[in-house]
Amino acid sequence: MKPWHYLASFLVPGLAALGLALGGPWAWITVAGVFIAIPVFDAWMGLREDGTDETSVLSARGNRLYSWILYAHLPVQILLIFYLGYTWNHSDAQWFVRLGWTLSVMLSTGGIGITVAHELIHRRSWAERWIGKWILMSVLYMHFAIEHVRGHHALVATDHDPASAPQGMTVYRFMLSTVPGQWRSAWRLEAKRLAKHGIALWSFHNEMLAFLVIQGAWIGLIFCLFGTAFLPVYLAVAVLSFLLLEIVNYIEHYGLRREKNANGRWESVSESHSWNSNHRISRMMLFELSRHSDHHMSAEKPYQVLLNEPASPQMPNGYPGMVLLALVPPLWFSIMDRRLPAEQT
Repeated sequence: MKPWHYLASFLVPGLAALGLALGGPWAWITVAGVFIAIPVFDAWMGLREDGTDETSVLSARGNRLYSWILYAHLPVQILLIFYLGYTWNHSDAQWFVRLGWTLSVMLSTGGIGITVAHELIHRRSWAERWIGKWILMSVLYMHFAIEHVRGHHALVATDHDPASAPQGMTVYRFMLSTVPGQWRSAWRLEAKRLAKHGIALWSFHNEMLAFLVIQGAWIGLIFCLFGTAFLPVYLAVAVLSFLLLEIVNYIEHYGLRREKNANGRWESVSESHSWNSNHRISRMMLFELSRHSDHHMSAEKPYQVLLNEPASPQMPNGYPGMVLLALVPPLWFSIMDRRLPAEQT
């Protein structure tokens, strides 16, 4: 798709800001847009195939506008959190409106912001990776930059990966296990990296310690700017944001498993180890995240040239619709277990 297609991602923070400005029922416009409008449009507009000729791929790879759209989400994310804090402290809105504001901002910071961060932490450029880390800082999840790249991508679709849910596990049980599991994994990976270079764990070179300091300073800034009344609200937004990320992790790899070869090594990651969706609206909003198999097989690929893998297991709707489905485990199991590849069941 063209760069302008992905400008649709700004609709979510834009609607969240509109809800903050107008209050009342408008506070819920983002929730309605994400969980009603997008699934409906995904179902109505269906799937989309794109040309994959070499010329168009090379052109897309070289077009920096695709990346600048990503960079712009960092100030948008920070400003939206600040706008929520200002509005929270200067409004007499009722709890129902405030709940709408909280969920709307979370859908932007967790749904769009973390998706952008996920794309950037895979980049080779130090500056781009740090833009991704700053976005993760805003939701207190910077260790994801370590665990996801060096842990999840190595162990995906195995029982050793805390971010790959086995068949039969509910999303609620998954969230309780994956959040601390990924935290511990990030510490182990960082300790291993430091030991390889002969560096002490408790040193300034430990990124996990650096992340704690940076995120602590960020929480302090939120407190200084908006006070004690807003701090619990901000922390709720941050927690809900990374829990939304983990629901997405759940739907991306649920029930899919790699086998061990005769030599005891895991088989190579293939198109069969990630759930995919080629629904066009979700693709635009989430920077092709739903073409997840190609991402795992070629993690260095920028989002705009990820390919659809027709042989991969397919989700019946885009990501927002699948998030809603995952929240109702009996319905999730009845629909998704039937779609698991035969060798996985």
